[in-house]
Amino acid sequence: MIERSLAYAGQVAASALVAALLIATGFAGLDRQRVSSVSAGSLTQPDGRQATSTPVVTWSSPPPIALANDVAHAVRVAPHLDAVEPKTAGVPIHAAIVMSFSQRMNRQSVEASFLILPAAEGRFGWSDEYTLRFEPFRLAYATSYQVEVGGRSVVGAQVSGSRWWSFTTVGRPPDALAPGPTSINVPILTYHYIRVNPDRYDRMGFALSVTPSDFAAQMDWLAQNGYHTITTEDLYTYLNGYGGLPSKPVILTFDDGYADFYTTALPILRSHGFVGVSYVVSGFVGWPGYMTAAQIREADRSGMEIGSHTVTHPNLANLPAAAVRLQLVQSKDFLEQVVGHEVTSFCYPSGKYTSAVNSAVAAAGFHDATTTMFGYSYTIANRYVWSRLRVSGGEPLDQVAAAVRTAS
Repeated sequence: MIERSLAYAGQVAASALVAALLIATGFAGLDRQRVSSVSAGSLTQPDGRQATSTPVVTWSSPPPIALANDVAHAVRVAPHLDAVEPKTAGVPIHAAIVMSFSQRMNRQSVEASFLILPAAEGRFGWSDEYTLRFEPFRLAYATSYQVEVGGRSVVGAQVSGSRWWSFTTVGRPPDALAPGPTSINVPILTYHYIRVNPDRYDRMGFALSVTPSDFAAQMDWLAQNGYHTITTEDLYTYLNGYGGLPSKPVILTFDDGYADFYTTALPILRSHGFVGVSYVVSGFVGWPGYMTAAQIREADRSGMEIGSHTVTHPNLANLPAAAVRLQLVQSKDFLEQVVGHEVTSFCYPSGKYTSAVNSAVAAAGFHDATTTMFGYSYTIANRYVWSRLRVSGGEPLDQVAAAVRTAS
């Protein structure tokens, strides 16, 4: 019995020695969730070297536990940046900035230390406890950015080694059309929902709903055929003689401010480097199925133009003058508070207007207004009755392409 107890005590002592050695070297255990492969060229090392294509298995510590001071100091091996992206030239203006660390990181400390110059708004997202993504709403064209990040690991060790890098964004498409003509043909496309219509018996809903796959295919076609998206403010500026336009301009408009503009259309537009115009019904903001104020603000920061579509989407042609003015002024004021700058684009609900309504739109401070009428020729003189081309649900790509070519 005594010999068995002594043998057991020896086993415990040996196990304790092995554990102490593991802790002292920083390998307290295998985090089975931290096993990842890094493909060659997918990330760039902070020193400029390309990551290897051989799968990399990372060992790390489990959540910290209470340890004696000397042991805790041994565990706090300084983390470092394993890889970063991008570090090149010609980077898209919506490219995500990715940082991969060698240890599990304290998220708040890393986010608080993040710095990008020139400053850019965006949002953070963690793929796991090792990988942080900063998704800028929109970077400036032809600009060199410097990024720096620090923070500490989950056990309190500060990031060491190289902590900053730089990259340069792609240039803006050059202006090919000089400002100042009396008129121009531009396709202004009208969208409503970008979704799969949930009710197959809702014929009106189907006509207003372009599926995400169809919308993505249409954006692919525009990009592949050399079209450049602009806003109605860009068109107004051009016709006023204040600014040029890129070759083959096209305007993408989205009526009513539905939530799927933010959740579905916006990511597709950003992936193509495109902009659009979202006409928002201010009284519906935050309702189920509509964008929130925060989503509208992010869309604006992403380069989208936010326009007014009144407060409650009434038929303005049937309202008295005082009610029309309230619909225009209140919607404009609300949206300007949301985005933090002037809102100058307007869209008539259901395309209904009169000459008196046109005058009220101008008096409210809007630069232009769009209708539901078919057409694609624009002047400063007709800027409060600009026509559009409607894209309907289920419309074949070749039909959309033909309409765009005709209007260009």
